[in-house]
Amino acid sequence: MPHFITITPEAALKLIEERGSEITVLDIRPKEEYELEHLPGAINLDYDGHKFEEKVDKLDKTNDYLIYCKSGVRGGYFMSKMRDTGFHRAYNILGGFVGWKVSKLPLTK
Repeated sequence: MPHFITITPEAALKLIEERGSEITVLDIRPKEEYELEHLPGAINLDYDGHKFEEKVDKLDKTNDYLIYCKSGVRGGYFMSKMRDTGFHRAYNILGGFVGWKVSKLPLTK
């Protein structure tokens, strides 16, 4: 059953810890921001609001995804586009990268 929801940074960390490699973490910020700091294990998929289909064409729609942008707004939009195009499950981090960082959760460079 499809499942799309925005979750707190703390719930996102718990999800990553519990699911490990079963969930793909997508950082949809610009590559320059990703290279400065990102969530451990995150894959960069720079999303500027355009060409959604091109950006996600290589993603497996049956996988589970945890998405974040800088503040959570683009992540929410990206998640709804995933839902509309047949993905099964995705989570958006409330507050995005900023929310994660303010919560003092693990980061990597």
